Amino acid sequence: MPATGFLGTRADVFVDVAVVFFVAAPFLMALALRLAARRRYRAHRGLQVGVLLGAIVAVLLLEGSIRFGDAMDAFALSAYHGTATLAGLFGVHLAVAIPTFVAWCVLAVLSWRRFPGVLPGSFGSRHQLWGRLTFAGLWFTCATGVGLYVMSFAL
Repeated sequence: MPATGFLGTRADVFVDVAVVFFVAAPFLMALALRLAARRRYRAHRGLQVGVLLGAIVAVLLLEGSIRFGDAMDAFALSAYHGTATLAGLFGVHLAVAIPTFVAWCVLAVLSWRRFPGVLPGSFGSRHQLWGRLTFAGLWFTCATGVGLYVMSFAL
C-alpha cells in the first residue's frame, strides 16, 4: 500500500481519498436534495445512489487501510494517540455514523422500490423526514471524521 497520501499528512492515499470523498458527500447530498425539490426525481435518485455507493467504497478503502495498511503505524505517531479526547470523538463519530449509514441504506432501498409509482406519493413525507435526518447525520459524520483525521494523521 502507498506510504503517503496527497493531503500532506501521515495518512496513506486510501485514507486521503476517503476523507476527500466524505468532505464532498454532504455537498453532493445537498445537490441531490435540490434536484428533488425541483422535481427532478430521476437525477435525485441517481445522485443519491452514486453518493451512497461512493460512501461504501470510501469506507472499504478506509477500513482496508486501517486493517491491512500502514494507517495504524501513522496513527501511532499522533499527539492524540491513546488519549481520552480522541477516543471520545471516535465514539461520538461512530454513534452517529453507523445509524446514519443504516438509515441511508434503508431509505435508499425503500425509495428504490417505491420509485416507479406516483411521485412523491404517500411515502413522500416520511422520505423527506428520513432524508433530512440522514443529511444532518452525514454533515455531523463528516465534521467528526475530519476532526478524527486531523487529530490522527496531521497532529
